[in-house]
Amino acid sequence: MSELSQLKFPAIYSQLAKDFIDTIMQDSAIDFSIAKGLELLNIPANILQDPDACLDGDQISLLLTLGQMLAKKDSPFSLQIIQHFKEDTLGMLGLAIINANDAEQALNLFQKYAELYIPGFDFSLNYDEKNLDIEMQPLVNFKKIEPIFIELIFGAFDFYAKRAGLDAEGEYYFSHDISAYKVILEKQFECPIHSLAPVSKIRIPLAALSQKVKSPNSSMLAFYIAQLEADKAKREQQNSIGFQARRILYHQGKKGIFLNRDQLADELSCSHRTLTRKLKADGLSFQNLLDEVRFSMAKQMLYQSNKSTKLVASCIGINNPAVFCRAFKKWSGMTPSEYRDNIQS
Repeated sequence: MSELSQLKFPAIYSQLAKDFIDTIMQDSAIDFSIAKGLELLNIPANILQDPDACLDGDQISLLLTLGQMLAKKDSPFSLQIIQHFKEDTLGMLGLAIINANDAEQALNLFQKYAELYIPGFDFSLNYDEKNLDIEMQPLVNFKKIEPIFIELIFGAFDFYAKRAGLDAEGEYYFSHDISAYKVILEKQFECPIHSLAPVSKIRIPLAALSQKVKSPNSSMLAFYIAQLEADKAKREQQNSIGFQARRILYHQGKKGIFLNRDQLADELSCSHRTLTRKLKADGLSFQNLLDEVRFSMAKQMLYQSNKSTKLVASCIGINNPAVFCRAFKKWSGMTPSEYRDNIQS
């Protein structure tokens, strides 16, 4: 899996940190400022004034670690940050969402451009007859800060839905253990909360997608989308080959298409040899990436459905069930049946 240090986060995270630290320090005897925090973390002090500045993943990790140290202990750290969300916390994307026509358009905007403001995650939409699942798949190793990021993503979804005047009527599934503050999260998000799911996701009824945004503005929306498109093109040029490859494999796998090495190279507009060399430079291999995608999809199917082992194997592009069982045990330390029994117990 790619490293957190390879990601680039917009400077809005520094502004969010400033607002958070200013509030925390209001009632504190400790003399501490965001300037001191940035200096301590070796982050340029002028980053708050530079709209094009970026933080790398290691700096974000240190910033969040510092925030946890300073945070009040009577409330989840993520919720203390969420209290400082504004309409432009997600930059142009946040402003586009609240100017969309309806919930479905707002959601599609979030899925398409979220990587600009929430790098390192893939957001996929999965429909059934009644519900839509918005699944969040980490594409890099976030280590100890992954739970914080997931909670912040849920917070952003909740914040912008309410700002847009939408009632999502959702259910939130967290992949980490939130049992210690489950009641607090349910009060904040006003919906049922689930802990230790195999994948973090938001489930909303399909009927909610037709809800109208309270104050749509088509001309402003067009302006924001044009800027987002330009930013997206710029970001795609900057992303590492491993990050781009993982995202492509994951998206195609969700469609039931499992690319081989040459097909992936074509998608990335490079040769087989160049792909192999660049992946190796990132400490990756094509087979590692493909295994990650298959393992993630298999876990979700085993948890969310009653599909047989044979059918799950087929759905992730492995025709021999015995090969799938061996591979799954290598990935997880358990057979598919043992994994299913464990998560349902």
